[in-house]
Amino acid sequence: MSGLADLAGETVSAVLGTLVGGAITVFVTRWQLTKTIVAQAELASTQQAVDTRLARAERAGAAAQLLLERLADLYNWLPSLPDVFEQEPTLSEDARKQCSLAMESLRRGMHTELLGIGDIEVRERYRTLVRLAYDVGRRGVGRGHRQRQIRDVRGYLRYVQASLESVIDAGPLPGQVEPPVLDRAEDEEWLPPALARHWVDPADGS
Repeated sequence: MSGLADLAGETVSAVLGTLVGGAITVFVTRWQLTKTIVAQAELASTQQAVDTRLARAERAGAAAQLLLERLADLYNWLPSLPDVFEQEPTLSEDARKQCSLAMESLRRGMHTELLGIGDIEVRERYRTLVRLAYDVGRRGVGRGHRQRQIRDVRGYLRYVQASLESVIDAGPLPGQVEPPVLDRAEDEEWLPPALARHWVDPADGS
């Protein structure tokens, strides 16, 4: 009887050991599986965040490129900007018409491509340029100082161009400056912060 009891005890112990060992194995397996799933989920979340940032940067860069084209159109016709307000243009009627169309294009960009740029400061600079162009061309602000009007808008336009270039290159923006006051009493020229050399136009010295 003692032998049978010992055998039974050993059998029970073996069974219990197997059960406990199996339970531990299942627990460890589940823990490892959970850990793997969590790690994969975190990796997927991180990758998704990276993909989202890249997509936004690409959209912003594409939008900035289109806005640069609108700015280039206005730049070409800036000498006629004050004429848009006048009854009789100093330059040609055709140049005044083209400048007016470029102004409208600039304004449309504010309601289209500009929305693809998330940087609030860049958006504000572009909107300020639209205001300056319309202050001169539609409201006659600074009238009587034709060349200064042109220089002021041209200088700020260059500043916005450099800001949009920074969006495309994902680089730092030019320093923040106050826009020109078109109807200021003094004739001091408004100058943007120092910009990259390629924004200097040898044709007009800007």
